[in-house]
Amino acid sequence: MKAAIYYGKNDIRVEERSIPVVGPRDVLVRNVRAGICGTDINIVKAGKGDMGISLGSEFGHEMVGDIVEIGSEVSPMIEIGMRVGINPITAKKAGRRKSLECSGFSQYVLIEDAELDYNLYKMGKTVPAEVASLIEPMSVGRHGAFSTSPEPEDHIVVMGAGPIGLLAAASLIAEGMKHVCVVDMDEWRLAKAAGLGALTVNTGETALEEGLIGHYGSVNVYGVDVPDVDVFIDAAGAPALFENMMKIVKPKAKISIIAVYKSEVPISLHQVMSKEVQIKGSSGYTHEDFSKVVEYLTSFQEELSTLVTHVYKLDDIQEAFTTAIEAKETVKVIIDLA
Repeated sequence: MKAAIYYGKNDIRVEERSIPVVGPRDVLVRNVRAGICGTDINIVKAGKGDMGISLGSEFGHEMVGDIVEIGSEVSPMIEIGMRVGINPITAKKAGRRKSLECSGFSQYVLIEDAELDYNLYKMGKTVPAEVASLIEPMSVGRHGAFSTSPEPEDHIVVMGAGPIGLLAAASLIAEGMKHVCVVDMDEWRLAKAAGLGALTVNTGETALEEGLIGHYGSVNVYGVDVPDVDVFIDAAGAPALFENMMKIVKPKAKISIIAVYKSEVPISLHQVMSKEVQIKGSSGYTHEDFSKVVEYLTSFQEELSTLVTHVYKLDDIQEAFTTAIEAKETVKVIIDLA
């Protein structure tokens, strides 16, 4: 089979590798589409071998494919030809530690101890393959968005219109949240958010506080008017934006952190205490997230299709990474392995 191999900084090569051997409890999946993740991008930019992908390894963890071989002890509920989304954290016995090396950018991937609703999620083939490949990153976004237990009438703000922020917003909207706003400085990406049904604020043109008050109104806190926002979902990872948010947060608001911060951020614990703000971290996903996202991919597929901005063949994966790294009018860059 063909497989993309990571060799260091901006160095990805397509090579021939052996197709994995299927054990009694395993299945073999022929990958159809795979997405480039922000984590993949950061590792390829850095060129190190100790950030989750080893030098000389197959990699990729956002994938959808068709089952082509089944071990003798696998449940009869799993069938040849079934299209499945894959949970990379549970796909291998090594677990989360090796999830970034799950062979999404290889023509075939071995799923160990295969089970439906554990590491395999059945997908209808009516869902376009590019949209289906969003299952893993959308599960990340959903996990962060719903970790705050939002209510349909809550005023919810997603900070950052990158792939995870947009997919978090899409998850909220797909599940009936009526007042979702996305904040960013990139007008092109904000147009994508608007296409999903979200309100937007461009902080390159409008102050965060002013933009949010314009959408949601204000509440008076200790003599100061602040935006009436119930939930903040931080998918931006921008220290200055987070500090600004903490200055204008209202009492009892909830904050979910999905973003991967690359530097320490000062936080006013006085603000947290006096306003009883709840701050919660979010990493990965659950079975419920994957199951819900399968529903979204079916019911919300037309809107989600606009987030797939580039599709490259496997042989052109280095070019695909260059496009993803440049991040000019891109959301999700997808690899076609069919």
